Amino acid sequence: MNRAADVTDAARPGTELGPPPAPIRDRDRYLDLWRAVALVRVVTYHVFGWVWLTVLFPAMGLMFALAGSLMANSLDRSGSRAVGRRLRRLLPPLWAFGAVTVPLMLLTGWGPAPGASLGWGELAWWVLPARTPPVGSQSWAWAFNSVLWYIVTYLWLVLLSPALLALYRRWPWPTIAAAAALPVAFVCNVVTIGGYFNEQALNISSYLACWLLGFAHHDGLLRRIPARRYAIGVAVLAVAGATWVLVAALRTGTFDLNRIPGGNTLWSMAFVATVLRVRPRLEWLERVRPLNRAVELLNARAVTVYLWHLPMGMIAALLLPPLTFPNWIGGIVIRLAGVWLLTIVAVAIFGWVEDIAARRTAALVPPPLGRRSAAPAATPRPAAARPPGNRWHRLMVTTVAALAVGLVTTAFNVSLTPTLSRDRQPQHEVTHYLSDLLLVLDGAAEPVPAQRDADVLPGTVTVDGEIYPRAVVTAAPSRLRVDPPAGCDQFHAVIKVGDGGGGADADEVTFSVRADERTVFDSGARTRASEAEQIDVDIAAARTVDLVTTGPARSSAIWADARFDCSP
Repeated sequence: MNRAADVTDAARPGTELGPPPAPIRDRDRYLDLWRAVALVRVVTYHVFGWVWLTVLFPAMGLMFALAGSLMANSLDRSGSRAVGRRLRRLLPPLWAFGAVTVPLMLLTGWGPAPGASLGWGELAWWVLPARTPPVGSQSWAWAFNSVLWYIVTYLWLVLLSPALLALYRRWPWPTIAAAAALPVAFVCNVVTIGGYFNEQALNISSYLACWLLGFAHHDGLLRRIPARRYAIGVAVLAVAGATWVLVAALRTGTFDLNRIPGGNTLWSMAFVATVLRVRPRLEWLERVRPLNRAVELLNARAVTVYLWHLPMGMIAALLLPPLTFPNWIGGIVIRLAGVWLLTIVAVAIFGWVEDIAARRTAALVPPPLGRRSAAPAATPRPAAARPPGNRWHRLMVTTVAALAVGLVTTAFNVSLTPTLSRDRQPQHEVTHYLSDLLLVLDGAAEPVPAQRDADVLPGTVTVDGEIYPRAVVTAAPSRLRVDPPAGCDQFHAVIKVGDGGGGADADEVTFSVRADERTVFDSGARTRASEAEQIDVDIAAARTVDLVTTGPARSSAIWADARFDCSP
């Protein structure tokens, strides 16, 4: 079938695009449905930690693409004022979340100042989150900011959108191609940022291409590509992304798409491009009223659900362990139901803030919406422009689905044999000792020396009668941050409460290890009388690792023989 006539000048590189005519203000039910499903997937992933969900359904890339489409629509309607309106919708729910989080952290013993260059000034990011807002050193504090990277990345992309939209409309395909290549350049060290905003730059680079695909969806550019060319292009993206994810996962031992830059972008783009091209009829949704209402509520309270679901999940995990589940399916259902029930409570308490931010009348439960358009809001298509049964579209969907199932199947096999890659080639493993790396202690970017014993060589400690030639000793409470070398997936250490520092024998010190702000080990309370403990922690190729100790001032904490095992 010849579709060459569908390609207009607007689709050719180097030809300036303009905004589509006569935008319609009705919401797009198809996009709302996908946004609701993506939010459910995010909550499920955080409840169970199923990394295979990230490759089966790359929800974050889709959420950024949907947001990009809405942002382009807003810019066409309101110009640069749309930036302020988007920030007005985003920030008040975050402020309400911070108004609970920050006092809670301070009242329960925040610990040392945030480990970044601004110290306590880092709290300013709770007002304007250009960086991830900090939390305290409590072992549970990670649940209150580990998802905020999305809010930060969204903020930056909104601020950049006027310039990005102008650039995209001048050179559409070169701009999208450059955005897709950017994370690859970061991974290959062709482009490096470093410095204070390095993490934010990496996150923006990972999802910029999906944001621009949202622009292309809004402008109708994706629809104007002939079906055969579109399907082949998506298939190439999908194969490239799936191959990158597979190779990286087998090398590092994790299929978590969030930890595979480059592959994350390519695979997410293939998924997003498929979703934005294929549009089934959705009249059935209005007939299934409970489901239709759930989609409306999730969209009306999306930011509140996203912010509060992880703290509520932590509370649910504390409440549910005493219960006995009849089987594993019952356990999944009960845990998921518990998290959603607690999240609904949080939404009932704080969700009205989204109404105020949107300049709607505050309501405990948002009222039902009227009949909405099932076609794209800004670019209604003729019925004959893209037949739903086009064989190229079916082939595209089948290809992406088959690759996703293949990745999930491989992820299950790898998770059942977690030591496979290490058992195959143990001779190639490289060890990096903590004492040899650049450490950051409470914001001071300098190497932290190990404690010196009087009768042994400098940099060694004696723990329970055994001499360790490499150790790092800190005064609790403390947070020690290190960026592990590439390919590191295991952290080992011998932990012990030290005799130095002037603390009392009964003082309780807790050791914890955080990988990319997520707690992966917690020792519980230990005293000087506690025996030394060997810990072996899976850090899953984390970008940053924090060694956190909590306890009374003047207590000392020993990380003896601390080292990372890495693949070259």
